[in-house]
Amino acid sequence: MLPVILAAILYLSLIYVCGRYTAKFAAERGRSRAAWFVIGGLFYPLPYLVLALLPPRRKATPA
Repeated sequence: MLPVILAAILYLSLIYVCGRYTAKFAAERGRSRAAWFVIGGLFYPLPYLVLALLPPRRKATPA
């Protein structure tokens, strides 16, 4: 039972780190941190690549 608990803790830690890394990159690109945290934690390498290929969001320019 102890190995299963340790494996679960390591896996959840990995999910957290991957989500955090993706969310940080998403914020730099002008995207939602929360949404990309969840997506990045679940499907790590793909969301990071998608963010790299998406154009950065433009900020609204005052008229």
